[in-house]
Amino acid sequence: MTKRIIITVMTVWCIVAQGWSFKTKGDGTTWTFETLYEQAGSGMSVEMVDGVPVYTMHENDTIAAGDLFKAKDGGVVRFADNVTFVIEGTADFQSEERYTFVDAGSEGTAQGIVMKDVSSTAFRNCIFDGVGLKFVGCKGGTLTYCTFQNNNGAVGQSALVLASDDAIFGIDYCTFQDNPKAAVASAANIYCNLFITHCDFEHNGTLNGNTPQLNLTVADAVVIDYCTIKGNPKHTMVGAIGISNFYSRTGSSITIRRCNIQDNRYGIGTVGPMNIVIEDNTLKDNKYEVNPMNGGSGISLYDPYQQTNATIKGNHIEGSLWGVTVIGCKNVNLGRTDVTEDDPDYNPGGNTFKDNGNSGLLYDLYNNSANTVYAQNNTWNVSTQTQEQIETVIYHKADDASLGEVIYWPAATTNSIELPQQKQAHTSGFYDLRGVRHSTPQKGINIIQGKKVVQY
Repeated sequence: MTKRIIITVMTVWCIVAQGWSFKTKGDGTTWTFETLYEQAGSGMSVEMVDGVPVYTMHENDTIAAGDLFKAKDGGVVRFADNVTFVIEGTADFQSEERYTFVDAGSEGTAQGIVMKDVSSTAFRNCIFDGVGLKFVGCKGGTLTYCTFQNNNGAVGQSALVLASDDAIFGIDYCTFQDNPKAAVASAANIYCNLFITHCDFEHNGTLNGNTPQLNLTVADAVVIDYCTIKGNPKHTMVGAIGISNFYSRTGSSITIRRCNIQDNRYGIGTVGPMNIVIEDNTLKDNKYEVNPMNGGSGISLYDPYQQTNATIKGNHIEGSLWGVTVIGCKNVNLGRTDVTEDDPDYNPGGNTFKDNGNSGLLYDLYNNSANTVYAQNNTWNVSTQTQEQIETVIYHKADDASLGEVIYWPAATTNSIELPQQKQAHTSGFYDLRGVRHSTPQKGINIIQGKKVVQY
């Protein structure tokens, strides 16, 4: 008899546990947090705090395919331990009033929001504090003016997880700070197009694991533009931007430009084949690696398959253990001015190196490959831009016969603009002081038909 009673109790417990997860019917209904609270079985409660609704999700809720969820009017949504809010239908999280999503559990296991197999969804004016956001099998999404902080890691390996292959995501004017793991990540076999602009990333990776703040995989298009990625010198395992291609996907296009990258283990690190442009960034003091043999580069390019094409121009690289390191790769171009401007290999260079080195030696560029690397029209960390002095800050064939040569001459000088002037006199267009061509005059000094013209 006792045995039967125990079995009966266990059976009832299982039935109740299964009933704790609520899912809508998918009959075209539009849902909000308020109507979910009013729905019997949803496991939600609400209280008003200073006139703001504070909802608590005690159990898992799912918006089924065919239904619409709309976040409106703003408020706070608290997630209990092990709770996930899943969207399988369509959704709109663009509330004029701010929504704050919070981990309210005691075990740090609340996941947050999971978008599953949905069309592109927009999030605006949302704060994710403790919990995260995950896209699984979606067509894409946009995030504007959102904040991700103090993520508990329960939703995945980052605060924002992109697990949607061949999707398109846009992240603009967002802030990611103090997250224990990466801020944004995608799996090694997930190739989602990603556009990150005007975002701030600060002190992510507080667990100090071997994960960069941006832990991304290649795709047809990945653009990181006008962003700040600032690390914590105490996190000696955390780099700024890491982009990988472990499965040798072809046709990738990566652009990192106009970013301020500072105080990380390394600045930009790539693994595997890709086509990448690194342009007009400031990379400073990305040196917080305890062993120089394991990292500390401003820019590190690693491709044992010898397929990577990299264009590096207009960057300021300062205070790293290694300025730029090249391992393998196919064609790495830091500046090539010995060809005409319409040549696909033409690169005005314009990179500036300062105080990069370790163990008492300076390393602006370390060519640890058998390939020739062009690096013309750059400013090197020497008192005078002469071949003899520049040679002391570059490691290549002259130092090890098994390595490829770095073609660094001519270097940039105070009169370096005269070389492109001669070419510009025979071409149309407008050029800045770094020799970069523009379709219209830029504010400041322009070079037009070999003459300096000030544009106000």
